[in-house]
Amino acid sequence: MMNKTAVTLAFITLAILGFAGAILVLLVRPEAAATAIGLVVTILGLASTGVVTFYALGKQGEVLSKQTATIETIQKQTNGTTTALLAENTRLTNLLHAVQPGAPTDDVDALITTGKHV
Repeated sequence: MMNKTAVTLAFITLAILGFAGAILVLLVRPEAAATAIGLVVTILGLASTGVVTFYALGKQGEVLSKQTATIETIQKQTNGTTTALLAENTRLTNLLHAVQPGAPTDDVDALITTGKHV
């Protein structure tokens, strides 16, 4: 995680140095001032873009870690109930076949058997 104060101070320092350099160029070589000011603005723009990008990536990482923690919590809370449900479904399907041989085993078979296939 980025320290917001350090990033702000670094950006302010960069801006002050850039504008001081632009003023110095304006005093020493006025004909090159437009180029120097353009360079300073470009550097500040690139720095801003970099800071925003890294901040957004950090936030995205936080969101992903929260989602991973949520998934792990859900997996811990199920405690094998999904396996128990699947076993119960298998048992009931086997019981259905014992009572009614040739019964459909899933929804697709049931639709085809009844003539309601897609």
